[in-house]
Amino acid sequence: MRGIVYAIRPAMMTLIRKLFWSALFLVFTLGFVTLFDHGFVTTNQFTVDAKTEVNDLVTLVRPIHRDKDHSDQVP
Repeated sequence: MRGIVYAIRPAMMTLIRKLFWSALFLVFTLGFVTLFDHGFVTTNQFTVDAKTEVNDLVTLVRPIHRDKDHSDQVP
C-alpha cells in the first residue's frame, strides 16, 4: 500500500504543476494582450479593458445559434 501512495504522489504533483503553469501563462497572456491592445493606462481602465478582452474571447468561442431553414434538411 505504501508503494502505491508514493507512486501516485509525483504524478499528482506533476499534474498540479502543469495546471498551475498553464493558468499562469493564460493570465499573463491576457495581461499582455490587454496592455498592448488598449495601451498602458491606469489600473482602473486596465480592469475595464481586461473585461472587454474576456468578453471578446467568450464571444469568439461561443457557438452561433441560428434558425434552421429549408436548405438544412437532407432529402
